[in-house]
Amino acid sequence: MEHARWMVAPHEGMRPFLRLMAEAAEALGGRVVAEPQLGRFGFFIDAGGRAHAVHGAALGLNGDAAARLAGDKDYAAKVLGYAGVPVPEHVVMLAGRDAAPGLAWARQECGVPLWVKPNDGHGGEGVQRVTDLAALEDAIAPLRETGRHVILQDHVPGREFRVMVLEGRAVLAYERMAKGDGPGNLSAGAALRAGGPGAEAEALAVRAAEALGLRWAGIDVIGGAEGPVVLEVNAAPGLDAYARSGPEQWAAARDVIGAALEVLAR
Repeated sequence: MEHARWMVAPHEGMRPFLRLMAEAAEALGGRVVAEPQLGRFGFFIDAGGRAHAVHGAALGLNGDAAARLAGDKDYAAKVLGYAGVPVPEHVVMLAGRDAAPGLAWARQECGVPLWVKPNDGHGGEGVQRVTDLAALEDAIAPLRETGRHVILQDHVPGREFRVMVLEGRAVLAYERMAKGDGPGNLSAGAALRAGGPGAEAEALAVRAAEALGLRWAGIDVIGGAEGPVVLEVNAAPGLDAYARSGPEQWAAARDVIGAALEVLAR
């Protein structure tokens, strides 16, 4: 790593995830360096001097195929369904293809409320809750105009939780409370409340990660009246918004990232 002199140590101006990593790495006898402009790319250098590339919130614990599978909401939901993990009903509207079948499903089988999502989105970007079928075409139009595949997903009522899974166990969980009709993403304005969804839902989150071949994941779980349902899976879960919410959350996020770095350094 001596040749990478353009990299710098994380500082206050960089995103929380990098600073959390730096604190966790120091506790493990290592360090973190990152490119200085945006801090989107860097290395965790473990106590033995080995460099592990990090990009965004991707720590390199997941294989490429598993991460790509988790990033495709349609395929991920199908794999989870095949594995017996409860997921919401959905249809995918492929870019450039006729939207009529998807609209017919929404109007004749699903009804409202339902969710409109980009198939490859994250962080609540492009997500809308539709409560009037007359507004559905307008909701999907911006995504289809930019050539993106669109997911129409049935709304599952209940409390939403994020469960962080590492190496087959739940290591952190908290409730996410959506703002108005928005998604339950902290980066999209949702609030958080301490406390997990319970043993059954956390076990389901672990099953979901294992079904997709993920060693490190953020699993969104709805605690519904008929049992927990896995809403989405994130193979590169960010903890920035969670950590910024208070000193206890910062410490908890640092500990979880530290545990992940410890696995990475093995």
